[in-house]
Amino acid sequence: MANGKSSTARRREVRKSVPRPGPKWLKALQHREVGWAALYIAMLVAIAGPVAVWLGGPTHHHLGQVLTEPIVARVPFQRENTERTRELREAAKRNLPALYRADTTYRDLLASRLDELLELTKYDTLDQVPAEYKEQAEITELALRELRRYVQGGQPTDQWKDDTQRLLQELFELAILDPAGEHPDGYTIGETPITIVHPDPAPAKLKEQPLYGVGRVRTLSDTEALKNDVKFATRFFEGEHLQTSIVALVMQHPQPTYRYDPKLTAQRRSKAAEAVEPQIIEYPRDFVLVPTGAELSPDHLALIQHEATAYIDQLTTAQSVLVLIGKLGLILLVGVAVWTYIFFYNHRIVRNPMRGLAITALLLLCQLIAIALGRSAPQLLPAMATLPALMAAAVLAIVYDQRFALAMGGFLGLLILLSLDLTTEHVLVMMTGIGVGVALLREVRSRSKLVTVGLWCGLAMGMTVFLASVTTRHLSVPGELWRIGLDSMSMVFAGLVAGLVVQGALPGIERVFRVTTAMTLKELNDASHPLLQRLAQEAPGTYQHSLRIADMAEAAADTIGADGLFCRVGAMYHDIGKINKPMYFIENQGGGPNRHDKLTPAMSLLIIVGHVKDGIEMAREYALPPTLRHFIESHHGTTLVEYFFHAAKKQTEAEDKPGPSEFEFRYPGPKPQTKEAAIMLLCDCIEGAARALPEPTPVRLEQAVIALARKRLMDGQFDECNLTLSELHRIEKSIVKTLCAVYHGRIAYPSDKKDEQPTAQADAAAG
Repeated sequence: MANGKSSTARRREVRKSVPRPGPKWLKALQHREVGWAALYIAMLVAIAGPVAVWLGGPTHHHLGQVLTEPIVARVPFQRENTERTRELREAAKRNLPALYRADTTYRDLLASRLDELLELTKYDTLDQVPAEYKEQAEITELALRELRRYVQGGQPTDQWKDDTQRLLQELFELAILDPAGEHPDGYTIGETPITIVHPDPAPAKLKEQPLYGVGRVRTLSDTEALKNDVKFATRFFEGEHLQTSIVALVMQHPQPTYRYDPKLTAQRRSKAAEAVEPQIIEYPRDFVLVPTGAELSPDHLALIQHEATAYIDQLTTAQSVLVLIGKLGLILLVGVAVWTYIFFYNHRIVRNPMRGLAITALLLLCQLIAIALGRSAPQLLPAMATLPALMAAAVLAIVYDQRFALAMGGFLGLLILLSLDLTTEHVLVMMTGIGVGVALLREVRSRSKLVTVGLWCGLAMGMTVFLASVTTRHLSVPGELWRIGLDSMSMVFAGLVAGLVVQGALPGIERVFRVTTAMTLKELNDASHPLLQRLAQEAPGTYQHSLRIADMAEAAADTIGADGLFCRVGAMYHDIGKINKPMYFIENQGGGPNRHDKLTPAMSLLIIVGHVKDGIEMAREYALPPTLRHFIESHHGTTLVEYFFHAAKKQTEAEDKPGPSEFEFRYPGPKPQTKEAAIMLLCDCIEGAARALPEPTPVRLEQAVIALARKRLMDGQFDECNLTLSELHRIEKSIVKTLCAVYHGRIAYPSDKKDEQPTAQADAAAG
């Protein structure tokens, strides 16, 4: 041993200095993506859990529903018999007499008339009394003489004041009412119990006195009886003739002594109604609240809701906590399942926290919409609960892919199931609609696509509802088959509405999620697009180059199951940056002088590489979708600009200087991030190489394609996309096939004249 230590001792020391690796699961939990996922799961549980507990719950019963199974009380409870209580309170109101308050204005008027009668004593003879008083009060000489007894020293005597007060009191105790006046409850006075409130200064015991029947009440229409009552009330005055005059004066313009007081009557009757105790009905456990076959009425629905409230109220604190924990735990499982799937099958959401936030917000929004629609239209609960799930699945199929949309639609169905306490039948219907819709939404190439998909979803769900209903519901109940048909039609309508809503929201979906549908791609592929028109006019060679690449890329993408239309449109716009300096690119020079001959390789490099940056700026100017911009910035990846790199090497060798670095002559990138962008990069370089071949025979074309594909693969240009070697091989075969179709051989037509041979060959080439 050179250092005096054995190899075992040295290995032991090395192990001590090197930290031991921890568990793999612990290292995984320390990743930033796991933290974001945990945050969104917590957000889903914190929001969706309380919403499901307090806003969700069963909404299976609705007005007019015919029950196929009885509804039984789970717990004993009490409920007020509102109808009986209302009847008793109405009876209490009716039994309380109406209140009539004394008309003090009329009382004062009578007092003033009596005082005016006493003033007649200032006349010495009857002839001096005004004729109107003679007529109204029937004044006679004897009445005038009797009236003078009540005047002493020009002032009324105390006897007059006492007799007048007693007269007014008698009249107001008589309760004279107006038969044509306002009376409560539509009764006539003779049939209505009333209570009169006497005026001051009446005896305390007469402040309020109930009067019943005609015997104690007089009306103005009963003139003779009223006259007798007034005459009886004048008995305190001395002199029969004076009494006659007072009766005539009162009966000249009689008025009611009491008038109906609606405000005071309403107050008394309200107090009487409030004093009636609520009538309570006892419901024992297992009591049949609504029997089978009954059509639910508003009272039935109120009874069912009351039982549900009583059930919740009678839960102990521990039981309530367990219910909450159970609901939150199930939603937690849904959240964990969502993010587990995302981690395994859609990692780009994991890398972008904002996409995770959008997915979480979409789940919560659909849950709220499903609850709101289910509460507003419980008779259409299956359709209302399915509608937001269908729309969410369609959006995700457009934004991401079909497999992801199907999975998220299933998880959303579970969330809605937990929120609304749906049955497995409802979940089956929902998953049928989501599956059919996602399967048909591979791409959106027409305006009517989403509406058609929605209609097919509705038909599939309607058929599922019909099949499930005829096997689980009681067809013996009258009208049940008709209701099953209505439920099926509602599902068809829900699917159609989902398609229409997503169709209308499609431009906003593309803008928010930064995706491009096939319908938008078809619009961008139109040759009348302003940017393509500029490319065709200002850089015709580049335009033809783009057309050939578009054919190659579309066919190659279709071969491996990628988006061929996406590739085609990306190929049409990938070289738009050449519009700024078209004559510096060989395809636009038309056999003329090469402008790069007068430039240094470094300057030429700046011009060539600059068309990528110029293309990005033009794409933003013309508002091209962000997904298409990736074709522009990545169609060269980080490849080497070989022509000018070798030119720079020759120049430095001639000048005896150090050679240039490859890094300086590479495109800035980025490398392709998708299969479509990788196909675009490969087709771009192969198309240029194929044009440069002197004799593009099929064998030479195949060799060139294979060589360039291997070169780009070894250069690492496909490292950041999920392109496999098998797919690369199929792409190569598709490109070779397309190139062979373009550069196919021609037959020269024979000619008898030598001067006609070039023309014949040209005609053959044109044919």
